Amino acid sequence: MRKTALDTVYNLAKSNPKIIFIGSDLGHGTLQSMQKEIPQQFFMEGISEQHIVGFAAGLAKEGFIPFINTIANFFTRRALDQIIVDVALHNLPVKFLASGGGMVYAPLGPTHTAVDDFAHMLAIPNMRVYAPCDSVEMKELILDESKKSGPSYIRFGKGGEKIVSNLFKEYKSSYIKIYGNPESEKVILSTGVLTQIAVEAIEPFLIGGKFLVIHLPKLNFLEDSALYELIQSRDKVLVLEEHQPIGGLFTQVLHYAHKYNIDVRNLDTISLPDTFIRNYGNQNDHFNKWGMTVSAILKKLGEKPWES
Repeated sequence: MRKTALDTVYNLAKSNPKIIFIGSDLGHGTLQSMQKEIPQQFFMEGISEQHIVGFAAGLAKEGFIPFINTIANFFTRRALDQIIVDVALHNLPVKFLASGGGMVYAPLGPTHTAVDDFAHMLAIPNMRVYAPCDSVEMKELILDESKKSGPSYIRFGKGGEKIVSNLFKEYKSSYIKIYGNPESEKVILSTGVLTQIAVEAIEPFLIGGKFLVIHLPKLNFLEDSALYELIQSRDKVLVLEEHQPIGGLFTQVLHYAHKYNIDVRNLDTISLPDTFIRNYGNQNDHFNKWGMTVSAILKKLGEKPWES
């Protein structure tokens, strides 16, 4: 996903001199064409996340639109003060391109896993928080964000994900997307790349209309009453997120369900554990360990796994 994101920024910058790219130690050759063609709009800094956020804020104050990129949890842990005080407090149009969301960098251990980033960013006023399900949706979000005032945080997957965003249709909002049967008694709410697994889980049951997947690419848009029209009075609602259970999508759903007086007794979740994850292994290893699989999803919904 990162390559698509950075190429999108490069193409935007070629037609808009106000768009700036700032990277933090992203490796030799990253956006080399952009560096050669429009060097005045390209900055590759060292391992200095606090610096690049402050740098971007200064540029934004002068009328530029900075897109800055590093590993997700390096933004949300190392530079949180700068994000809040330098950017969000002034509602500046700094766009945070967050690589390696969730367990993408799990082979490097708990210092590199972004498992609490939603919680940090959703707590910041003015900040829009996104988790696209594939590179097509991510590109659309970046194009849209380039036209908006204020800051945003876009969390990426590892790249190479199957394109599934074309399967979804909007439900009363561009940020509420549905796939399956809107009248189903069993609903999956998901965000980010876990939407891919949700789609895989329900595909064998499409003819029977047993399930509905609701994909939410924008996590702080959940106050929209249209979402709660889709989940009220259902037999089962399962929330999927590659995040700790506190502070992310599940917490947001609970908060606004209370606001709209939705019964949450049939609400369940599959998430990462509320602990530092010290197990090494790739992202799929962790999906298997923590139940982010087709069979685990169907079991939670009371359905026999189709692959068995």
